[in-house]
Amino acid sequence: SYMAVKNQKLWEQFDAAASSSLCSDCSSLKPIFSGVSIFVDGYTVPSSQELRAYMLKYGGRFENYFSRHRVTHIICSNLPDSKIKNLRAFSGGLPVVKPDWLVESVAANKLLSWSPYQLDQIAPKSGNQPNLLAFFTREKDGASRTSNSLVDEKVVDAIDDQLVVEQISCTSEHTASLRQADMCSVRGDNNLMRVEINEMKAAESSCSAEGSCEPTGADPGEKSPLYGKNFDCKVPPHACGSSDAPGNSYFQEASSSKVVLPSLRSHSTLSDPNFVENYFKSSRLHFIGTWKNRYRKRFPGSSASTSSCLKMNSSKEKMVIHIDMDCFFVSVVTRNRPELLGKPVAVCHSDSPCSTAEISSANYPARNYGVKAGMFVKDAKMHCPDLIIVSYDFGAYEKVADQFYDILHKHCDKVQAVSCDEAFLDISDSEITDPLLVASSIRMEILETTGCTASAGIAGNMLMARLATTSAKPDGQCYIPLEKVDNYLCSLPVKALPGIGHVLESKLEKKQIRTCGQLRLITKDSLQKDFGIKTGEMLWNYSRGIDSRMVGLIK
Repeated sequence: SYMAVKNQKLWEQFDAAASSSLCSDCSSLKPIFSGVSIFVDGYTVPSSQELRAYMLKYGGRFENYFSRHRVTHIICSNLPDSKIKNLRAFSGGLPVVKPDWLVESVAANKLLSWSPYQLDQIAPKSGNQPNLLAFFTREKDGASRTSNSLVDEKVVDAIDDQLVVEQISCTSEHTASLRQADMCSVRGDNNLMRVEINEMKAAESSCSAEGSCEPTGADPGEKSPLYGKNFDCKVPPHACGSSDAPGNSYFQEASSSKVVLPSLRSHSTLSDPNFVENYFKSSRLHFIGTWKNRYRKRFPGSSASTSSCLKMNSSKEKMVIHIDMDCFFVSVVTRNRPELLGKPVAVCHSDSPCSTAEISSANYPARNYGVKAGMFVKDAKMHCPDLIIVSYDFGAYEKVADQFYDILHKHCDKVQAVSCDEAFLDISDSEITDPLLVASSIRMEILETTGCTASAGIAGNMLMARLATTSAKPDGQCYIPLEKVDNYLCSLPVKALPGIGHVLESKLEKKQIRTCGQLRLITKDSLQKDFGIKTGEMLWNYSRGIDSRMVGLIK
């Protein structure tokens, strides 16, 4: 992927810079940060570039992008509450420390303990009752833990909304880096830790350890006994599912045979060699991303019959249909479940009321409550307490998408696939002169074949056809002939035009431009001067319903 290639290039650049630094340094500085890999979040003093120089000079690693599998410490000076909440979610219990830890380690010419430098906003809150983290702080060099030390049962009640259990780190005589310390198990005669916890059950957790990332194959309703009731459930499942992930500590059963917290070795390549493959098979984004390759294999000539055919018939009036299935991911799953008819339904991997998994699609009854794609489940439940969450069915999605495009290619030779449930058709050469009849027959066949509805927009170009579909939804069709384009666009909000996002909308808002009619009053030169040549021309054309794109090239 793009990010994988980019990260690899950054790593190679860092390695090259580190080699050059070592060659130029005749003093052979002590590699005090050997095994330490930092990620700098936000503004820091010293700056991130200065901290990167420290890592280069003293044998450490610097990560430009956060990765739980590569980063050992997160460096930051001060963060807003929103970032603190997100940090607890994606950090997986990694140490969050101030940059002073690095500076003073360099001054001392040795790696100091990070505990005193922990970020105040993340550090355990003071109170009468001790925090669990206090029982497992890193020990100084040469020190060893007593094998008979027990943690009082009441410590469990002291677990607050931090990832306390994952922050437990362990050391040994031969551990030179915190990466090794984070990954080692708590075992051995000298560092055996026994935790005596009564009445610890999975049902006592008020929220699952499910997060906002794509599925891992874990049971969405599975509860984790590792987290207290105030825990902010944003931890991606693989953060606690992989035994190799930094921050995981495995509690061993004490010789007294008292039950302790279990090891989290499920959902990883250690127990399942096909874990990564199955992970992506259960991913909506992976399904969407790989679908186009399947489409090209099924219809290899779909992008070959494009411009030449269109140029031959340029004298004919162009007619474009935009077809979009209604609430695709929801409709496919609920089509055979009449008990859900008329009820608010959304598709997601988690049904936990406190989960931060994202809604991928919601039907129109749910949208009436304000539920929309990309919203966290817990937020969606606040908008609509009666919201019903259903799981993905990728096999059904694949089958319906194939049926959808079989029907489109049956009725038209010039098809541009946009997504698994959306496409443009150029019916300029159709034997049926009535475009409404063509769209109606296609929609009827889609409904009879798949059991799902589709909406259609008809116009003289792709832009107007797409806007017409928006007016037609749900389960309808809309035709905007050429003579009605001006009236349709006059009062249309500029944010309804494709290509205009929040930033561009706000810039237009500052110029008192809210509708396409108002946008038409601005000259092309002024628009290009204010917004750039391409964007200015796009705004000028779109506000007049002008779109020269040709149907047929898969995007």
